[in-house]
Amino acid sequence: MTERLPGDRRKKQRIPRRLPVRFGTEAKMIGGTALDVADGGLRVESAESFPHNSVVDVFVQFPRHAVRLRARIVWSGGGQNAGSLPVVGLAFTQPEPALVKAYSEWIAEMKLATREAGESAGSRSTGSGPGAHEASPGGAGSAAAKAGNAATPGDAAGSTRARPDSAAPSKAVPRPAAPREPSGPVRRKIETRLGNAYAILLERRGSFWRLTIAGHPRQPGVDAADFEETFTDHASAEAALRSFLKTH
Repeated sequence: MTERLPGDRRKKQRIPRRLPVRFGTEAKMIGGTALDVADGGLRVESAESFPHNSVVDVFVQFPRHAVRLRARIVWSGGGQNAGSLPVVGLAFTQPEPALVKAYSEWIAEMKLATREAGESAGSRSTGSGPGAHEASPGGAGSAAAKAGNAATPGDAAGSTRARPDSAAPSKAVPRPAAPREPSGPVRRKIETRLGNAYAILLERRGSFWRLTIAGHPRQPGVDAADFEETFTDHASAEAALRSFLKTH
């Protein structure tokens, strides 16, 4: 029978972040994804589980290291959305300061990378003014004057000695072409400056772009990606990828 702890009994603040997790015993290990972490436990999305009150070993995989701990399965239930995997509630058998410290540092790194990416995008957007792409007001008149000079051969010599701006019509500065988005999925394998290797998959989902980043090679029993998110355009997904690789 599925049971879930009442929401008002969760006293520790939980911040939603996804991390690969393995949990189980020496006889069997199960892979999953930690949806959030608190001082007293964590929620794990997993296709499998163990009976309630089972005590299991848990390995939480951070980008540069893993944290091992012991926990008890206290509840399980269906996913938040239709079609999502079941969720398991794990309560630590003893305080885990190492996990809380690592988790807090990781969240701080992610927030810093996101803020830096936003500031960089803002500084690039302030460089162009509204008048940069407007046509010169005299362009139409110059074009008409040139057409008139071409129709009267006798005035050709005089027109060439006219003001420099009358020799040719002014042209509007063309707007830069928007970056061309890939037509199909993009797969890459990248090693960061910190020595971590990742497999990158960037694929179109209707009018959106889905970015999936997973450690390479994959660890046994860990099926969840290190990063997975949907973006409204290809440029935003590429910016998120650069931010992730910068901190990992």
